[in-house]
Amino acid sequence: MNVRRIRRPKDQEEKYKELVNMEEFGIFLTYKDIFMTAGTLGFMEKKRKAFTGSAEGIPWNVFSLSTDEAIINSIALAETNDITILSEEQFDMKLTIFEEYAAGGLELLYNRLMENPKQALNTYFNMIVKMEKEEDEKTRNLKGIADMLSF
Repeated sequence: MNVRRIRRPKDQEEKYKELVNMEEFGIFLTYKDIFMTAGTLGFMEKKRKAFTGSAEGIPWNVFSLSTDEAIINSIALAETNDITILSEEQFDMKLTIFEEYAAGGLELLYNRLMENPKQALNTYFNMIVKMEKEEDEKTRNLKGIADMLSF
């Protein structure tokens, strides 16, 4: 089992801090929660952003193997259409794919939530409902990922 830290773009550090700041308008408890939401949103909106400079990484051991890794695996598999992406040898590549979707998705997430900070929680709830219902063929959806993995 690999144990590298999960990378986040250095230039997004302030956005992460704002989204966990419960004294203001933060609605997330942890950076990991933001990362997973942003990665899923980035994938669904086809917003992938490569980056070089990294902020302090998120320890891999805070991620749940049964939920978080399942989402990361699903997105990496959907992106590559190659089952070998799930192998131990491809662990770094799998994480890089998700890290880049999280970097792209964070911009979308932050902008939507901070459009009206006092309504951030309602906005987030509405985003989740919309993603759940999304069936447009142009947009990737969670149901499609689940169907693809049902083999």
